[in-house]
Amino acid sequence: MRGGEKGWREDLNSFPVSISVLEGYEYPVDDVQPLYELLKKWGLECLSKTLLDNLIDMKILAIMNKDDVNEMLKTFPIGIKILFRHELENWQNSLHRSSIMNPNEHTITSVIATYSEPKEPVIQPLQVPSTSVTIDLGEILNATTTGTMIVDYYKEHKKLNSNIRLLLVDTIISYVITKNMCMSVYLAETIANHIITMFPSEVKDTYFMKDVQNKNTKGKLYAKYYNAMRTLKSCGLVPSKGPQVKRMMDTETHRQYNKEFVPEYDIDYIVDQIKYDSNCSFPDLENNWKSTTNYRLNEIKNFSSTGEIFKNWNGYTLPLGYRLVDIDFHTLYPDCSSLLNTFENKFENIVKLLDEKLKDSTNRKLFDSLRDDASIISQNGKNTVLLYLLHAILVPTAKKITKDQNGKKCQIKYSIKDSQNSFMTFKNSVAEIEEHIVMRQNEKNPIQPFIIIVGTPTNPKEIIVFF
Repeated sequence: MRGGEKGWREDLNSFPVSISVLEGYEYPVDDVQPLYELLKKWGLECLSKTLLDNLIDMKILAIMNKDDVNEMLKTFPIGIKILFRHELENWQNSLHRSSIMNPNEHTITSVIATYSEPKEPVIQPLQVPSTSVTIDLGEILNATTTGTMIVDYYKEHKKLNSNIRLLLVDTIISYVITKNMCMSVYLAETIANHIITMFPSEVKDTYFMKDVQNKNTKGKLYAKYYNAMRTLKSCGLVPSKGPQVKRMMDTETHRQYNKEFVPEYDIDYIVDQIKYDSNCSFPDLENNWKSTTNYRLNEIKNFSSTGEIFKNWNGYTLPLGYRLVDIDFHTLYPDCSSLLNTFENKFENIVKLLDEKLKDSTNRKLFDSLRDDASIISQNGKNTVLLYLLHAILVPTAKKITKDQNGKKCQIKYSIKDSQNSFMTFKNSVAEIEEHIVMRQNEKNPIQPFIIIVGTPTNPKEIIVFF
């Protein structure tokens, strides 16, 4: 590899947030944001650290000449030099035209103002609109021993592992809470953008993720902040917002479920037949179920657990019990369609979501096979792959503390593969399925409902639901 190219690669993986200190000279930090946004507009944000290391601000950029560019970018590939010189000349010419049209206006000041409100705020330092506190991610990390160690680790390894990501989020959220800042969508996204600027190998979705409607915000930043605040409130260190917090659970769903249904008349015989007549055919059970819906929904409201519901209304646990669930669902929500009726319409939306969010190579390969061989894969195969891959974007976060034979505590963090295997298991024959069930039963642990398939995800021959 040539020396210039090596320098370029190293620059791409380094930190674009540190500013050289020169005694007697103070760099105008207000220029950091517009400088980065200007480079980003040119597609050259990889040069941001180089410009900061050389103390290039907006004023100096406006008077920079060809020789200065060659000297500053001497270790970079010729293509980068040419592109930077081209964009710089065009920008400087626009400044010249602006100064002619507005002779009484300070050109550099107006340019800085132009870029002071970027569409995608990735700035250093960043200013949070809802507070006067300025967040400087580099300063936050350098102010703590843990933060300094994180920075040093990344400089050496060019990547972060899962434990260091947790430490990074802990450090940032501790600062946010200390400064009494309220977590918002804007703040979480801005910090996430800032993280991937400092640590280019990181993925933004790890720290912040939202859908196109800006709903269901997820990510380590949001989760850590609200978990920490919940702990502080439970300990009394942070005052609770009072009774109105409980009322947040009073959503439209709960209001609709809590409404009273007028019970049907003269149904004692029908209820007894549902609960105790094991010889009743399923079509007759469906008719009886429809005749007692209001009575049953009123009774279920008084139960304290799902197990109690199944014990009193064990029709739900039958192989066709989902049809009984649908009967009650349509009574509760007469204007809504069940998932089974709308799944076909939602299928393509889920495929698009998977295409956008899938990261790891194994699941990506399975998704590509679904897309490339769609014409020869059965509908059951498509549905199997789709449900299996959902676990790759709904990443498990659960952890379990166990003790070994010596009494030492061990922490288990479940992976995507663990989540997939607990939901869907693939075997080559019915005999293997029976062996698998016996093995699970011998573990003496509760077995949650799961799907067993004879075959492969793209070619399921038999599908069995165990519950």
